[in-house]
Amino acid sequence: MAKVWKWSVVIFLLTGLLLHHEEDMMNAMMETPYLVFDLVTTVILSACLWGGFLNIIEKTGFMNYLSFLLKPLLRLIYGPILDQENVYAYLSSNVVANLLGLGSLATLSGIKAFQRLNELNRLSNRPSREMLTLVIVNTAGLCLFPSSLIMLRKQMGSTDIYAFYPYMLLIAVTIIIIGLIVQRVIDHE
Repeated sequence: MAKVWKWSVVIFLLTGLLLHHEEDMMNAMMETPYLVFDLVTTVILSACLWGGFLNIIEKTGFMNYLSFLLKPLLRLIYGPILDQENVYAYLSSNVVANLLGLGSLATLSGIKAFQRLNELNRLSNRPSREMLTLVIVNTAGLCLFPSSLIMLRKQMGSTDIYAFYPYMLLIAVTIIIIGLIVQRVIDHE
């Protein structure tokens, strides 16, 4: 991949020079650091804002309410492993954080859930069904409020910042369903 990137840059620079777009190339190189700084600032501030909301949700006990509402769905997806100590708490907080669009914060509870599932795994040479399920659900990126993506689209001047939303939901749900079916078929469960 590094070779593809390197040769792409060389080809683009040569093409720009041959077509006499030196000024456009120089302007793009000068504007890029400012664009990157704005994007990074937006993402960091968004994570801080939504991290604060997540802390409020946890401190007020609303997380317990959301977890209670999700328990039947989680039991359907993960099975009886939810009865184990701390597994339900980690999995439910991971799912709630993902649904609220707090992907970077969901990573922490996802890692804790994965570690706990790994402790309960009887097969040390391969991941358990629940561990694979956690990876599939997190990789799909199902999110009811994709705050970071909305903020980035707004910052980049999108005329319809929510245009992606139905497609995102459809794709995420489809990935979860197909992923879980394939995983269950492969595991013969």
